[in-house]
Amino acid sequence: MLSDKHMNLHHAATLALRPFNAALRRVKEFGIEKRISDRPHAMLWLFKSYALSAGMYASQIWSTQFLKHDNGFSNPLEVAHMAFLKRVLGIKPTSANWCVLRECAQEPLQFYWFRSAVKFWNRMVDSNSNTLRDVIKADISLGNFGASNYWTKQMKDVFGDLQNGTVYRSDLLQCRKLNIFNLRIDLRFKHQAVWRKAHGQDPCSCLKKSVAYHNWFALPESPVSDTRAPFVLPE
Repeated sequence: MLSDKHMNLHHAATLALRPFNAALRRVKEFGIEKRISDRPHAMLWLFKSYALSAGMYASQIWSTQFLKHDNGFSNPLEVAHMAFLKRVLGIKPTSANWCVLRECAQEPLQFYWFRSAVKFWNRMVDSNSNTLRDVIKADISLGNFGASNYWTKQMKDVFGDLQNGTVYRSDLLQCRKLNIFNLRIDLRFKHQAVWRKAHGQDPCSCLKKSVAYHNWFALPESPVSDTRAPFVLPE
């Protein structure tokens, strides 16, 4: 992970943008070279194969500040991600982000960062290092005193957005492993809130893009408990 001398995690996220942009540029160049840049299915597959991993490097450390639902599209990597998807689809930059993700059958980077952070926590809890356990307990104690820039404090705040957030907070404070399967379900349920709000609304009377897209154009969603992606690419 790259950072400044003060270990500023926001700056670390900005530095993480460099390899991600390089990976996106490589995908674009490969598409032009193989003459498939006009084939969205191929370009989206290349993104998942080459660029996604570049956007996750060390994310379990620096991404906690971006894991709250309201901060999902505010970080520089997600901005670059959405710009890439909109170029692949050939649509305007002002197109609704959630509609673009659903059309591309992709999930926000926040989903992958969240899963990575939870796996990182579970590995730390499983560790037999007494030093690491002392560090975890110290981080929890400092976060309980109100400091907002500690890893466990930011993770605890993130759980407030989820259905079973109280359970996850308790497990975190007690240094217990988190149930990653249930967390994935809760996170997808939270991300699909935009579609639950749009369901049943009349696109003719509601001017929201998400309402028109959900009711007129989108393919059905998979259950949040499905282990596969919640959406499928249109044929």
